[in-house]
Amino acid sequence: MNALRAKQKYGLLTALLILVAMFFIPVPEGLTEAGIRTLSCTLALLVCLSTGALPLGLTSLIFMMLYYVLGAATSLPAAVSGMATPPVFFILASFGMSAAVSESPISRRILYFMLKVFGKSLKSTLLGLMFATAVVSAFISNVPVTAMFVTIGLAFLKLYKDEESRKQTGRTMMIAIPVAAMIGGIMTPVGSSPNLVAISTLKSMADYDISFVEWAAYGVPIALILIPLAWLIITRVFPPVELERERFRKFVEDSRVTEKVDRQEAKVICIMGTMIVLWILSSWIPVINLYVVAVLGVAVMFLPGVQVLDWENFKKNTNWDVVFVTASVISLGNIISETGLSTWVVNTVFPADLSLPAYAMVCITAVFVILMLLVVPISGALIQILAGPLIVVAANCGIAPVVLIVTLCFCATNCYLLPIDTVPLLAYSTGYFQMTDMPKATAPILLALALLCTLWNPLLCGWMA
Repeated sequence: MNALRAKQKYGLLTALLILVAMFFIPVPEGLTEAGIRTLSCTLALLVCLSTGALPLGLTSLIFMMLYYVLGAATSLPAAVSGMATPPVFFILASFGMSAAVSESPISRRILYFMLKVFGKSLKSTLLGLMFATAVVSAFISNVPVTAMFVTIGLAFLKLYKDEESRKQTGRTMMIAIPVAAMIGGIMTPVGSSPNLVAISTLKSMADYDISFVEWAAYGVPIALILIPLAWLIITRVFPPVELERERFRKFVEDSRVTEKVDRQEAKVICIMGTMIVLWILSSWIPVINLYVVAVLGVAVMFLPGVQVLDWENFKKNTNWDVVFVTASVISLGNIISETGLSTWVVNTVFPADLSLPAYAMVCITAVFVILMLLVVPISGALIQILAGPLIVVAANCGIAPVVLIVTLCFCATNCYLLPIDTVPLLAYSTGYFQMTDMPKATAPILLALALLCTLWNPLLCGWMA
């Protein structure tokens, strides 16, 4: 606890020094005074978020005010513009969706099906668990999905009588679950909130609308290849201990839920199924909006006669930190674009005459984003910081911006090089693995992701064009 307090104090002090220093730093050529203040706010916000200097939601609210007070934003409405964006409403709806699914047997049905298909040994069972996690994560936010399957994994580990075997297998399982959740999150636009930030940025900065089906065409093939690759890498680096056949069989049977679907579960299946169908149809019917479907779909769950969800419980269980962090990051992204900071970054990092093939640019982007996760371990913030510059780079190279933005989002969303992001932190908090254990398994997975993006994204874009 003392170490954590020290980290918070150092984080807060560093952020304050950055904000004070901006008044004494000469404005670089090509950057305005508002731009240097935006850059300082960006660095200070990232320091506060990554060190936990203050509660995340409080940090985000304070910085939305500071954007205006310190002169980064031209007006208070501009400083809080992220609060009124569709991704924020979607995040609120996602907490309702995750509550409806987690309180019904749906996730356990998917798990039981995967265990029956893959459950020949512990290793193959882990593959089934990863696929189950990814499938649910394709439609529900990564955080609640990880929490749900970490709980299932902890129940499985209780079958081990030997403490050493439990620890060894627990390390494998607790690394595999958040990795699978984040891979599953790239499958659809609604699988992870950073996806929606990327879609919103692509629309506002490049005037490009990416549909549900188009996004899935990029994400699903990569995820379906990456899940077994990740499983193979994790089990090779950290081999689990096989369990006695009888105990293993008992766990599979204990995972079974009643064959008959009760009324509440039927309501959830009907509403969620309708939402998924509408999300898919939105690719061809423009009047159907992803965000509207999500909000109205969850609203139906509260209505009298349906009552899948309780409004009072929803208010208490909503993670407002996530809501405010997303709003603050979106506001910052808008300010970065308006002050010309993104253009200055492009001119500083990338030469104006840069001209590389799409495959080379995707590869450079993927590797660069993965390395940047060590500096900026918050996916939404990283997307907002890099999206604008990458759109300009794509234009300079004659590449469709969607290729680089999708690559940026896929690599930023899979932020498990170290267990710093919220999703891997949930598994890390179980105590089954050390901070340095994760990169031994996840670094090769991220390199595989970079390679898959390099091979698939430009190819698919060419076909669609």
